Amino acid sequence: MSNVLPRDYFVDLKQFPNNDVSFVWEIIGSLNENLISLVQSAVLPEGDKVDIQGLQVNGYGIVSTDTFVSANSFKISSLNILIEEGVEIEPGVFIKGPCKLSEGCKIRHGAYLRESCLIGEKSVVGHVTEVKNSIFLKGSEAGHFAYVGDSILGALSNLGAGTKLANLEFRTQEEKEKRFAKTIKIPFDGKEFDTGLRKLGAIIGDGVEVGCNVVTSPGTLIGRGCWITPNTSVKKGIYGERKIIRSRYNKAVESDIRF
Repeated sequence: MSNVLPRDYFVDLKQFPNNDVSFVWEIIGSLNENLISLVQSAVLPEGDKVDIQGLQVNGYGIVSTDTFVSANSFKISSLNILIEEGVEIEPGVFIKGPCKLSEGCKIRHGAYLRESCLIGEKSVVGHVTEVKNSIFLKGSEAGHFAYVGDSILGALSNLGAGTKLANLEFRTQEEKEKRFAKTIKIPFDGKEFDTGLRKLGAIIGDGVEVGCNVVTSPGTLIGRGCWITPNTSVKKGIYGERKIIRSRYNKAVESDIRF
C-alpha cells in the first residue's frame, strides 16, 4: 500500500508523540492519550506565578489576559499543558489540555485550542482560529479565521484565511440520536480505507499551500508540496504529491505543478 503512511506526507517523523502506526490517520486517533503521556513524563518544573504571569489558570483551562511570552519551559500537570520557552500567546486565547505549545510558536488573539493540540516549533495559530485534536508540525501556519479539526498540518504548510478542515460527515437523524455511528471511509484507487474514526479532518503534507476559503471534506489526504487554489471545495480522498488542486464545476481536480 502507498500514500497511507506518515512518511508519505512528512519528512521529520520525530515531531510526533507516536508514529509507530500502520496508517497516518491513526496518529489522530491516539493523540489525546499520547499527549497526556508526553506532558506527564516531561522533566520540567511546574509553572509558578512568575512563569504564568499574563495567564489565568483555572480547573477548566487557560485564558490569556495579557500578552504572554514564556521565559522558560514549564508544565501545568493538573491541566496536562506543556509550554516551552519562547511561546507567544496574545490576549483572548483559550487553551484546554492536553496540549503542548512548542518553542517559538505563536497563538494569536482570540484563538481557541480545544483539547488534544500539539503546536510545533515556530508554528502559528491565527486570530479566531479553532484547533481541536490536531497537530501543527514545525513552521506550519493557520494564520486567520481557520478551523482545524482532527487534522495534521505538515512542516511549513500554510492555510489561507478562512480555511476549514471539516472533520464530521453529514449525519442522519438516527446517527445524531446516537443509535449508531458510521466511520469515515477514504476512497483510493478503486479501494476504500475504513479509518475506524468517526471524526477525521485532513492530512496536509509538508510544504502544502492552501488558498483562502478552501474547505476540505472529512477524510482528505493531501500529498507533500501541493497547492490548493482559493475557494476550492476538496472532495475526500488521497491526492498525490506536488499537484495543483482546483475547483472545476464544483468538483476538485488535480494537475502536476510545473515551474
